[in-house]
Formats: sequence, structure tokens, C-alpha cells
Amino acid sequence: MAIGSKYSRERRRRRGQFMLRAAKWLLIVGIFVGLGVWSYQSGLELARSEVTALERRIANLSADARDVYARNAALEGELRQARADMVALQRRYEQDVPRGDAAALFSLVQGRIAAGVPRARMEQVVRDAGPIRRCEGRGTVRRFAIAYGRVPEGAGIELQDGVVRVVVSAPAPTDDLARAASVAVTVAGGETLTLTGLPQRHPVVLGNVEFTLNVAASDVRGFAQASLSGC
Repeated sequence: MAIGSKYSRERRRRRGQFMLRAAKWLLIVGIFVGLGVWSYQSGLELARSEVTALERRIANLSADARDVYARNAALEGELRQARADMVALQRRYEQDVPRGDAAALFSLVQGRIAAGVPRARMEQVVRDAGPIRRCEGRGTVRRFAIAYGRVPEGAGIELQDGVVRVVVSAPAPTDDLARAASVAVTVAGGETLTLTGLPQRHPVVLGNVEFTLNVAASDVRGFAQASLSGC
């Protein structure tokens, strides 16, 4: 009986130890399983929060992209309008601002007005202007003295009732008037034009008529002759 009781106690002791070891391993396994489940849940929540943040960021970026697209569309419309305005402005500039010969004429008129010519007078001159009619008829030849050295006042000759004045001068008496002579032509209301050498053939415009001025050396020494073509 004593031996059987001892054997039973030993078996119960071993069984208790086994159960204790099994309980320890189950506890350890439970702890690891719990940690795994907790880690999984934590990772899942983190992933969900990151996905939510990414979705929110994508939504914000999409809204920004739509705003940028709308802004670009508005800017393209403004650019097209600006280009159209530029083309219209360029056309208006080309129509309103004179160029070439028109610009030179506009500058001349401005200069004459600045010099004191009344604007009404300039307008009248422009209105009266017409196609130039050229005169080729032979005019009356008139002889006059050549001024040597210093040109005295009143030298030369007046043609067309004083509208055209011609003065021929030379440094000293010489037969080489082709190179030494100086021909000064003054049209009333204009500047003096100086030509070098004889003979000279020069157009003179009076109003709407173009005359031809011919200046040459006379057969008489010390004299020149001039004629203005008639119509």
C-alpha cells in the first residue's frame, strides 16, 4: 500500500509539473499571439491613417490641379485677348502714325508751324496742293554779272517776278567757271541751294508747277545767263 501511494504521489507530481510547464508555454504563446495581434492592429490602424492622409493629400492636390488648370485657362484667354489688342493697336498705329514720306511731310509741317507759320495757312497750302505740272517751254534768257570775291548785297538776278533769285560767284576772274563758279538759287519762302560749277540745270517747283532753271556762262566775259522755262 505504501509503495502504491508513493507511486501515485510521484505520478501526480509529474503531472502537475507537466501541467505547469504546459501552462507556462501556453502563457508565453498567448503573450506572443497577443503581441502579434496588437502589432497587426497597430499596423492596420497606422496603414489606415496613412491611407486616409494620402487620400486627403490626393484630394487637395486634385483641387490644386483643378485650380491651376482653371488659372491657366484664364491666363490663356487673357493672352489671346492681349494678342488681339496688340494686333488692333498695331493696325491703329500704322493707320494713325505717318511713316516714310508721310512722316517726313508731317515733320516738315510741324517745323513750319513751330517757325511761326499759322496752322490755317499750312492747311490751306495742303488743300491747294495738286499734281505738279511740268513746264518745258523755253524761257527768256537774261544776262547778269558774276560776283567775284565777296558777294555784294543785291548781286545776281531775279526771275519770275522776284520769286526766284540766282547769284553766280567765283573767287576771282577765271575762265574755268565749270569748276570755280558757285551758283546760289533761292526760292521765295525757302532756303538757298548752292550748286558748284557751270552750266547748271535745276528743277524749281512753284506751287503746283515745276520749272526748269538753266544757268550757264555768257558769251560776254564776267557774265552769266539764266532762264526759267515757261509754260
